[in-house]
Amino acid sequence: MPDWQARAERTYQAIKAYYEQRGGTKWHEVTADPRLFNRVWRNMLRLPKDDMPPPAAYRQ
Repeated sequence: MPDWQARAERTYQAIKAYYEQRGGTKWHEVTADPRLFNRVWRNMLRLPKDDMPPPAAYRQ
């Protein structure tokens, strides 16, 4: 598996674990809706709830 895929998989699993730790039980619905997935991801990083790109420090 290329390095970028491994990083993407780790990030995905971290977002999923965060969602489930907070009591989420409908992960399939989160992954089906990009807006909802983005909201969970931004909440995990404690970013504003808007759709602006994250700060440069979070893009790596």
